Amino acid sequence: MNWQHFDIRILDAPLGAEIIGYNLGQEQDDNNTVRLRSALRDHHLLVFRGQRITARLQREAGNRLAAQALAPTGEVALFANLQMAYDTLPLGLRRMVHNARATQEGAACALPLVRLHPETGRRAILVANPETARVVGASAAESAQLLQELHAHATRSQHLYQHEWLPGDLLFWDQHSLMPVSLM
Repeated sequence: MNWQHFDIRILDAPLGAEIIGYNLGQEQDDNNTVRLRSALRDHHLLVFRGQRITARLQREAGNRLAAQALAPTGEVALFANLQMAYDTLPLGLRRMVHNARATQEGAACALPLVRLHPETGRRAILVANPETARVVGASAAESAQLLQELHAHATRSQHLYQHEWLPGDLLFWDQHSLMPVSLM
C-alpha cells in the first residue's frame, strides 16, 4: 500500500472539499482511506481533480468512499446539502416532518422524511418526488404541497454546491447527507 501526502481545501460553498495532491490511480493506503472518509463525513462531497484512473481502481475507490461520478468536461452538477436543509427548516415545518413517513411508488415500505446519518447521527431531510411519493396520513393535495415545499427548501441556493466538470474530475459524495439535483 502507498501512503500519499495530500491536502484538504474546504470549498467556498455550503458543502464540499477539494483533495489536493492525491492520486486515486495508485493503490490506496488504509490510513489515507480513514482520513478521506473522515473528510467525506465532515464536508459531504470530495472533489479530486486531474485524475487518470482505471475503471478497476475507480470501483475500488468507490467501495472505500461513497457514490461517485464522472461527467464530460464543461457540464454542471448541483448537489443539495440535506443536513443543512434540515437545520434551516422553519420550526413548524420541522415539527411536521420530524416523524412523518412517505410511501414511494414501487417501494416495499414507507420511508421517514427525516433520516439519521448512520455514522454521525445528524438529521437530514429526505426529499421525495411529489409525483411518485405520498405522505402517510395526508391527503393527495396536502402530501404534494408538503413534498414540493421540502424540495423547494432543500434546493435553495444557500444549500447548493455547483460543480463545473474539468478534465479528470472525480467526485465522491455522501448519499446520506447530499442529493444530486437535476438542472431544469
